[in-house]
Amino acid sequence: MANEKPQIISKDLIKPSSPTPKHLKTCNLSVLDQFCPRLYYPIVLFYPALDSKNSCNIKDISSRLKKSLSDTLTHYYPFAGKISSKDFIDCNDEGVDFYEARINCELNDILKKPDPETMYLYSPPGILFDDIFTSSPVIIQVTYFKCGGIALSVCISHKVSDACALYGFINDWTAVAHGEKVSPIFLAQKIFSSLNNGQTTVPEIKIEKANGITRRFSFDPSKLIDLKALLRDNSGTLQINPSRVEVVTALLYKCAVAASTAKTGTSRPSWLFQVVNLRPRVVPPLPENSIGNFCWSFSIMTTEENDKSMKSIVASLRKAATGFYEKIGNGFTMDKCNSYISESLEEITKVMRENKTNEIEVYTCSSWCRYSFNEMNFGWGKPIWVETFDAKKQNTFVLLDSSKPGGIDALVTLEEDKMEIFEKDEELLRFAIMNPNAIGD
Repeated sequence: MANEKPQIISKDLIKPSSPTPKHLKTCNLSVLDQFCPRLYYPIVLFYPALDSKNSCNIKDISSRLKKSLSDTLTHYYPFAGKISSKDFIDCNDEGVDFYEARINCELNDILKKPDPETMYLYSPPGILFDDIFTSSPVIIQVTYFKCGGIALSVCISHKVSDACALYGFINDWTAVAHGEKVSPIFLAQKIFSSLNNGQTTVPEIKIEKANGITRRFSFDPSKLIDLKALLRDNSGTLQINPSRVEVVTALLYKCAVAASTAKTGTSRPSWLFQVVNLRPRVVPPLPENSIGNFCWSFSIMTTEENDKSMKSIVASLRKAATGFYEKIGNGFTMDKCNSYISESLEEITKVMRENKTNEIEVYTCSSWCRYSFNEMNFGWGKPIWVETFDAKKQNTFVLLDSSKPGGIDALVTLEEDKMEIFEKDEELLRFAIMNPNAIGD
């Protein structure tokens, strides 16, 4: 039943409840927006069937979502427009694609074994690699289960949003549903739209469809304590007190590199990029509903000469993070941010032009932890479970808060033959459970 395919029953265009003023009809994309790949990424919120105390029904839910979305788009007017070229959005109020679907199974059938490989079913088919210049920047699908539960999928173009901005948008949408006022900030008004050297062409990350496979690994809070214990020295002291994200990232990277080496028979240099949200780093800090892309990354590289132990990888991650934060400094104003990003993009452009080989294996980790997607209440309660999925981008780790406070769910995408080795790694399975029941035993 987990592979049951929803049937689309309706499609609407949800327009802003008030027209966008003429002076706001064009919204520029920042260099970071232009740099991001042309793909959608989703979050899926699963809500249980309503109990007798809640008077909402499916018709009420549909009406409330559409009405509150329309009111929200008055403030998020670029999301109701079209990405007309590489560097701006035509804020024409054309509307957001809103699908409704039915599925002939119970929500518990999905949550008993929530396979990340089937999460794409709760979004309109074929959108992940759709040409975003012909689709709305945001696409919504509500799927109704037989039991009365629902899945709300929000897919957003990476050209207009990162994970933090996605959280800010949905959080503001729930606030509007409760009659509250919202005031998002559009980062393109603060971040420059061309490189400092006058170069008008910003490099764009290219993502090709790949034969990747995704698995979910759940880390219980108690297992994270055990994982941190691996880093103690002979005296039992933690030289570094790592975060839960650091130890999970290090373990996933270690096991992924080992799987690649076992499959190919050779140990290639590997490069791990850790994505960082810059909003809390600038002075003054920016709120979570600062809309656009405002993340950067630091990285570590390992070679066959490097020590690839957990201690070594965590120490490298901490050193790279410390160096990154020291470089941007405590007085990281928007002007300094613009200069830093411009210099970094110019360096990346040079590397992209010069590095035409595939000798280095690249991994990316993005943490969505502490974004409270499981608190999104439109008026009928909080989600019972939250999941995301990617566009089959190989060698990626996406971390989310699990249903257990302090735990982490990791979505790992690798080539299928490497995943066959990775998912059987004994060290990994000492600390993580693959694809456990999402609703408890």
